[in-house]
Amino acid sequence: MACRPRTILLITVVAAVITFAVVQDRVTAAGARRYVALQRDAAAGQRQSVAIDEVVKPAVRQSVHQGLVWSGAVLAAGVALAALIGRSRRA
Repeated sequence: MACRPRTILLITVVAAVITFAVVQDRVTAAGARRYVALQRDAAAGQRQSVAIDEVVKPAVRQSVHQGLVWSGAVLAAGVALAALIGRSRRA
């Protein structure tokens, strides 16, 4: 089955969006879990309480950055593949 470069690009964009969403969700969730762990320690008297913004804001910033990096990698690979196939079809 031969795929046209346009089809590959469409699939790549969808995969990049999904990749961004999954990576962003997982990194943000890790930040939320860290906040809960810190609050549990504070409730047990092992440390001082922290505000949610102190933990979650950096996690969200990192999650967006990581999501853009990984989705960019997916997008670059898909564009390269589409270009390769486009060149081979012309030859």
